[in-house]
Parts: sequence; C-alpha cells; structure tokens
Amino acid sequence: MSDINAGLRHLHALLAQLGEVQDELARGPRQVTARENLVKKAEEELAAKRESLKQAKAAADRKSLDLKTNEAKIAGLQAKLNAASSNKEFDVIKGQIEADAVANSVLEDEILESLETVDRLQIAVGEGEQQVTQAQQERDKRAKEVADAKGGLEARVGELEGQVKEAEKILGGDNAVKYRRLVAAYGAEALAAVDGSICTNCYTAITPQMRVALNSGKVIFCNCSRLLFVPEGG
Repeated sequence: MSDINAGLRHLHALLAQLGEVQDELARGPRQVTARENLVKKAEEELAAKRESLKQAKAAADRKSLDLKTNEAKIAGLQAKLNAASSNKEFDVIKGQIEADAVANSVLEDEILESLETVDRLQIAVGEGEQQVTQAQQERDKRAKEVADAKGGLEARVGELEGQVKEAEKILGGDNAVKYRRLVAAYGAEALAAVDGSICTNCYTAITPQMRVALNSGKVIFCNCSRLLFVPEGG
C-alpha cells in the first residue's frame, strides 16, 4: 500500500484530534454562558417571588387596617347604641353593628388567608434564594474549570496545528488547494476512508479505476468531493 495512504490516514487522525480539542475549547465558554443564563433566570424568578410577597404583605396590612377601622366604628356605634333615645334609633344602630360585625368576621377570615399566603411566599422566597446561590456556585465552579483548562487546550491546539501543517506536506498543487477548501468547510470530514469500494462519507461505490489509483498512491477525490484514503488493513 502506498505511503500516501498512510500519510492521509495520519492527517485524518490529526484533524480529528484537532477538531475534538477545538470543540472542547469552544464548549467551555458556551457552558459558562448557559450557567450564567440559569443564574439570571433564577434571579428573575426570585425577584418575582419577592414582589408577590411584597404585594401579599401589603394586602394583609390593608385588611388589618380595615379591620381596626371597622372595630373602631363598632365601638362608636356601641356608644351611640347605649345613648339611643328611641327603640327605632336603637334598632337602626344595632343593625349597623351586626352588619359591621359580619363584615369584620369576613375580614378576619381574609386576613388569615392573607397571612397563610405570606407564609407560603416567604418559604418560596427562601427556596428561590437557595436556587440562586446554587446556580451561582455551579456557574463559578464551571467558569474556574474552563479557565484552568484553557491554557492546556490552547497549547494542544497549537501543537496539533503544527503537526497537521507538517502532515499536509504530502499534498501539493491543486490537490492542496482543494483539500484546504474542504477542511475549511468540513474539518476532519474533508477526508473519507474507503471501505472496500465504498466511500464512507456518501456510501456510494467508487470505480475500479479509482481504487487502483488509490492503491498506487494517487490523490483521489470522491464524487462527494471528499479526499479518499484507504484505511489500515483495507
């Protein structure tokens, strides 16, 4: 088997490794950004919970104030009842007192419900604060991991790029130009192994003449544009 195939196999392996390291290098910042978005979402949800708690407390306070106002009103009516000068006046005032007492009973139930809502929302706010803290910790942890790994990954990219450049020397002229255009578009998938007579990229058969040319060390591009090589043992 020709040395060109061994060289293309090596070049393909290097390109695959380079692509993996570049992907890992790019993946880290994306993961940090994703975790930052989770922090923002948790903070927005917490802000909404705090606003709901604020509104619930205000509603409970208003109802408590209404209750105190009504109780003062009833006390005033009670004084008037005691000083009523006629049965008619007595009955009217008594009716007002009874109506206000019913209204107060309803208010007391509403206040109880409001306070239960406040308690529930306070719990929700506490849970929201924990979620924000956890999201921030996970973001900071991943950001540190990415920062710590960045230097090593960049060094590995540089090393592999140098090895790729050296391995690419087996190609020249128009073949090199076409190859570089393919690598820019497809990365390691610019090259495709031939399984018997089948291109492993487009899964169509190459001609017998193309297979002979591959075996003799010629540079062959498939109809799908990929640079073909014979795998080891193939």
